Amino acid sequence: MSKFDSIKATLLRWRAARRRDPEAAQGTTGAGKPDAQPAWLARQRRTLAPGVRQVDDEIARQLADAERRGELRKAQGFSRPLAEDAGWQQTPDEVRLPFKMLKSAGIVPHEVELLRNRAVLRERLAAATTDDETRQAQAALADLELALALRMESMRR
Repeated sequence: MSKFDSIKATLLRWRAARRRDPEAAQGTTGAGKPDAQPAWLARQRRTLAPGVRQVDDEIARQLADAERRGELRKAQGFSRPLAEDAGWQQTPDEVRLPFKMLKSAGIVPHEVELLRNRAVLRERLAAATTDDETRQAQAALADLELALALRMESMRR
């Protein structure tokens, strides 16, 4: 989530809370205390997006803590090289990391979905019994193959 999205979500929650609480609509909370929300938002803006160095330092700190506790030694594949996924070397360099992230998240890339749809359309074409069904399946298959070819060509560039 980006810094902007986090601030936007905070503002939306704040507005919803103000709509539910009529006293908050006048800028007070509870016993006439001034609303502290603007000050809180100002603090959030300063602390929302830590620099890359801070994130790296935090990761290093957490790894050092885990190593001290002995959790890293228990990890599967500790002190062994990472196994390469099937097709890693055949995947273009510029899409390796995004595809790896999609695979880890369980999301199928759009190209794979297009290939699956193409297989379904080919089966539908083979099972077509009338000329009308055949023409419709051929037209859908031609459109899909064009979209797939354009998508694959854009990946090669």
